Amino acid sequence: MKRAISAILAVALLAATVPALAAAAPANGPDVLPPRLEARYQTLTSQLRCPVCQNEPIATSQAQIAGALRKIVRQKLLAGESNEQIKQYMISRYGLFAVYKPPLEGSTALLWFGPFILLLIGIIVAVLAIRRRRHTLLDSEARH
Repeated sequence: MKRAISAILAVALLAATVPALAAAAPANGPDVLPPRLEARYQTLTSQLRCPVCQNEPIATSQAQIAGALRKIVRQKLLAGESNEQIKQYMISRYGLFAVYKPPLEGSTALLWFGPFILLLIGIIVAVLAIRRRRHTLLDSEARH
């Protein structure tokens, strides 16, 4: 009985392991990347935003267009294009929304510097409010 259970467990383990090993084995299709390009592919697909999903990179998006974009990135890498050329292709096709870090240009300056400007305005307003409050308190104490 113990042998039968052991045999069943061994077969189940083998059945679960073989598909995983087959999936991990490198394929020899036309879109398979060599190891030297795989790191670039992973970096690029994590830096490019899915045009359909809310703030999700094409690397992890399940949207159909994200799959198509991953394939385009793969093909462009195999064609020898640089990361910057691939990003520019995506920007030309989908606008600056396609990248998480838009280039610093006149049209994107507010995106880059806007948060700092708002922070500075907030600090100035807070300092002025504290000074005004302190001045008001000092004046009210001087009167009494």
